Amino acid sequence: MANIKTGTWKANALFMSVFLLLTYILLLASMAKNSANVVNQNGFITVDKAELVTLGNLDKLITTVLLNPQSYLYQDEIFIISGQQHTQVNIHSFEEHILASFIDMAIPFAALFIIALTTVVINAWYYRNKVSKEIAPLCRKVDRIINSYNLTSDSHQSAADLNALNHSLDFLQQISNEYQIKAEQHSFCDKLTKLVDRYHFLDHINKQLILTNETGTKSGLLFIDLDGFKSVNDSYGHSFGDEVLIQVAERLRSIVRRKNLSFKQDDNALEYNLSRLGGDEFTLFIKDLEDPEHAISVAIDILQELERDFILGNKTIKISASIGIAIYPDSAATPYALIQMADVAMYRAKTEGRGVYRIYSAEMGAKLRRYHYLLDEMRQAIDSTNFFLTYQPVIDIDDFGISYFEALVRWQHPVEGTIAPDEFIPIAEDSNLILDLGDWILDEACRQMAAWYNAGMKKVRISVNVSPIQLKHKSLYDWIIKSLAKSGLPPHSLMLEITESCFIEASDELFNELEKLRADGVMIAIDDFGTGFSSLSVLAHLPVDVLKIDKLFVAEAIHNIKYKKILHSIVDMALKLELKVVAEGIENKEQLELLKTLGVKHIQGYLISRPQRSNYVGEKIFEQGINHMAQTGTSRWPPQINEA
Repeated sequence: MANIKTGTWKANALFMSVFLLLTYILLLASMAKNSANVVNQNGFITVDKAELVTLGNLDKLITTVLLNPQSYLYQDEIFIISGQQHTQVNIHSFEEHILASFIDMAIPFAALFIIALTTVVINAWYYRNKVSKEIAPLCRKVDRIINSYNLTSDSHQSAADLNALNHSLDFLQQISNEYQIKAEQHSFCDKLTKLVDRYHFLDHINKQLILTNETGTKSGLLFIDLDGFKSVNDSYGHSFGDEVLIQVAERLRSIVRRKNLSFKQDDNALEYNLSRLGGDEFTLFIKDLEDPEHAISVAIDILQELERDFILGNKTIKISASIGIAIYPDSAATPYALIQMADVAMYRAKTEGRGVYRIYSAEMGAKLRRYHYLLDEMRQAIDSTNFFLTYQPVIDIDDFGISYFEALVRWQHPVEGTIAPDEFIPIAEDSNLILDLGDWILDEACRQMAAWYNAGMKKVRISVNVSPIQLKHKSLYDWIIKSLAKSGLPPHSLMLEITESCFIEASDELFNELEKLRADGVMIAIDDFGTGFSSLSVLAHLPVDVLKIDKLFVAEAIHNIKYKKILHSIVDMALKLELKVVAEGIENKEQLELLKTLGVKHIQGYLISRPQRSNYVGEKIFEQGINHMAQTGTSRWPPQINEA
């Protein structure tokens, strides 16, 4: 194609040069003929040579080019010298000479023009045929490329000449741009919501923070986590959950547009300020943040927008969101840290009621550092056996006989001393370290109980708490049976405590495994009953044997008549369902007497004993002698009423 264009340019230049040269020669020949006619016909005038004036530069150049260098001004008109005698010269008008020459050359010039025009037409015809042969393969190739996309356009026609080829190339460029946008979306965005993914979002805000740092302005990041989304997935299936996520993404896009927070290369490009990090987590970046109130305003709009009903077919879904806000550079100095701090603030929002926002503060940062510190220390502690078990007795309220011991884990840190379980258990569950820690707890509790069982405690059980994380990740039946076999403890000497909230979302598979364990002799207890708001109709069908009333009800029932009535109703209901009732958190004699009047048979709490190490428990249960234990299969543990 380039060779054709180069050859055409050279040919045109040569043609024009020849045409102009021939025209020039015709003009000179005509002027020479007219000069001869003037001399022969005496068509000149004679003047004194002194009257002639030299021409200016431009006039001199023109007459010289026309081969009439002996031209002068006479009476403000250009004349040509045609002869001279001493001091006089013969002159004739240059203007008349030129006009006559043009008239004389009209016919030859017309002939020359016709020849040139004919040459141009023939050359164009030749060029068109030659170009058509040259571009024909290229046209076919362009058409094949366009057809390979399986796309059609009303304005597209097959390439057959240069104009059509140019049009086809424009259409091909349009297709290429569209595919480039689709490829960008496929590569950069979340496949479900079409929002930018985590990696490219981090890369984008890193570039924006560099610009923000140069201008000295602040930026903000909102971390959005949906509340109640898991229940949508569990209740309606993942297809409904996916549709909710798609609608959430669209509502967030509308807020970005409405609040002028958009960052897009063009109307068809991705929105880089909005991302789905994964699951039900979204992030929104605000580059220029003049005031934190602006971020709060955006957060409030998001909360209100997501609280509106989601309509999926004939179903109405209600969810909410918790939002954490982090400010650059106040909260963090890097994109990853900014997201992390906003995440910390979001978790604070969840713990403080959900459906709200919280701004990251230094106090939250201290908690985060403490969290990671304990997480690292816990990993080492599991391997270093820095954990130990304590045992708290649950006794019969009438004869103070031990019904079972609850095994409670404690952490003896080499530097900080004892770390409370309320601090490290949530971290263990959040990081899944509870799986390894839970294995050790179960094995150690069964091992210790097997020793006491072999010593004569045949009617006492050991109770082990089971975390929701363990229920989710482990095959409960196989896990328990394996641990029992390892220690040699009979199944009827073990009880598992599962919090009430776990039963609300429990699967049929879990219920089946609990029934198998019960059939083998393992008892199942609902822990912290009254805090999970479970349905009483569900309670009647749960595979459980023991109901442990949360200590809140026991504490409040002393002073609050409503709590007392609730406590009485729980006890009455449990007895009618043939469930054993255990009251937790008994700390004084007044509570003990109240529980007696309500018909509670088993109690646990500091009034009886704080959790104790195994050596203390061993000494305590053997105080009454081996014979007593052999006869009763248990031992007595009277409340510490005098010390209460």
